[in-house]
Amino acid sequence: MTTNINFFKKELKKWYKKNQRSFEWRNSNNPWKILLIETLSQQTQIDRADEFYKKFIHKYPTPQHMARANKKEVLKLWSGLGYNNRAIRLHASSKVLAKYNFDEIYPDFTILPGVGPYTNSALLSFAYEKKVIAVDTNIKRIIKRFFKIDDLDTFLSKNTDMLLKNFKSRDFNQALMDLGATVCTSSNPKCKICPLELLCNKFIVKENKKSKRFEGSMRQKRGHVLKMLLTGKNVTKQSINKELEVTNKITDQILDSLMRDDLITISKNKVIVISDN
Repeated sequence: MTTNINFFKKELKKWYKKNQRSFEWRNSNNPWKILLIETLSQQTQIDRADEFYKKFIHKYPTPQHMARANKKEVLKLWSGLGYNNRAIRLHASSKVLAKYNFDEIYPDFTILPGVGPYTNSALLSFAYEKKVIAVDTNIKRIIKRFFKIDDLDTFLSKNTDMLLKNFKSRDFNQALMDLGATVCTSSNPKCKICPLELLCNKFIVKENKKSKRFEGSMRQKRGHVLKMLLTGKNVTKQSINKELEVTNKITDQILDSLMRDDLITISKNKVIVISDN
């Protein structure tokens, strides 16, 4: 195992030195920048997330700047990215961070809305240079394939120290993310050009990832209604019915869903607006 780990680290480090992708936030220790890109890149290709990151960091360079904005402003800048709940959670986090800075809640950032174990590890690694492995889908896939393991948690509990010895966790994590995105992909991995190929067990398990149809989905309908609200139109149930060509029942389901997620409010006189709680 020691020989394999040493080979894994040596070849990964060499590959990353020549092939690392360049992004402004990659070398930053600013936890706000890290939280921003990690939120944007959830369920979004990194290049597209980076485009939005540039817009967001320009308009909201600190949590305080975002906390002063209302929800509608944040959603407007987010428009086109999808999964609007991420924007709501980011806005809510900015309000917490406007009162308590990152250092005050370190090392447990999971008190922030939408921050789970992965994002917490990413913040510890990228912003605080802690020796942790931020296990995203790419890292999980590569380690499982190379070492031929099913139980990743047990493997990492025994081997994290060795994997990160003389290796910055920032570089280790980002190297695997880049390798997983470009070479050791979920389908049709490019094994012939992989730096780890020589000792890799090629433990390739077929991933049953059924992509949900977007066209006509509830997610698309929700996004359409939010876009109507963000344009400043006077939005009613009747105008939604007409715009989306749906029945009252479907419109009620859409509005109920948006209200549950605190994205909209409906007044007593049936006026639908972006929520700003």
